[in-house]
Amino acid sequence: MAIFHVSVKTFSRSKNHSAVAAAAYRGAMLLRDFRANQQHDYRGRKGMLQVRCFVPKGSPSWADDPQALWGAAEEAEKRKDSTVCRNFEVSLPHELDDPARWDLVSDLATRLVDRYGFAIQASSHEPPVHSDPRHFYAHFLATTRRLGPEGFGAKTRELDGVVNGRTEVEWIRAMIAERINARLAEAGFREEVEHRSLKERLEAARCNGIFVQGQERFEELLSRYGQEGRLLGVSYGYTAEQAHRERQGSGRDTSADEASVAKMPIMPAFVGRLSSIRDDEALSAIQADRSGHQDTH
Repeated sequence: MAIFHVSVKTFSRSKNHSAVAAAAYRGAMLLRDFRANQQHDYRGRKGMLQVRCFVPKGSPSWADDPQALWGAAEEAEKRKDSTVCRNFEVSLPHELDDPARWDLVSDLATRLVDRYGFAIQASSHEPPVHSDPRHFYAHFLATTRRLGPEGFGAKTRELDGVVNGRTEVEWIRAMIAERINARLAEAGFREEVEHRSLKERLEAARCNGIFVQGQERFEELLSRYGQEGRLLGVSYGYTAEQAHRERQGSGRDTSADEASVAKMPIMPAFVGRLSSIRDDEALSAIQADRSGHQDTH
């Protein structure tokens, strides 16, 4: 079964991140960050299969060199809180061989560059030692500015922000899934990847008039989780208050017990789940009411 995974990570100068260091690590290279006067040597890193820079048409020739590209990318950012680069990590289908996987990486990098106008350093990696042997993956380290004939220009703002960023990431995920499926089909494989969540697929099935077995139960659980923060109902068990009421109903003299009951620590009467913050606050209020003061230590 083909594996689908896409994650996006930004690197910020406010967190002491460096685009040069990120490029050196993902490309298993030695690069010098002249701005910070630091050298980043990751030539001993294992598992890197192939690396190459992809740039827009008409870009300066120096942009093909990782040292020059990432040095210029760092120099283009003047703010101390600038986002200096953005990385897309993508799982590659283990069903394909190394040349076919690199063709896929090149295809994806070219499409990203054409859409956003930035420069990308793409690298292909084999599964890490002691990990799932099917976990081939690629890094697409992108500049945060468009690259033109004169060098770096405007920021790629369409990838920033909650609304715009989410829309573009969804486009990226859909594009990657479509290209992976196309490459698998070309190689004669029937396996496919799916970029949509299970909930989105169920909704699409309903809109198409398709009934999925267990769908109603699944949606009921999702609704309960959204309202209560848990999937299954929880029994509250046999509480101390219930036992106290039963003793009173039996005609026993419980006056001697009330003092000891009042001194008992109040324990959450929740079985099978962790108490929430609201549970803890309610518990503290009860204990404070009994003792006449709130312990603030």
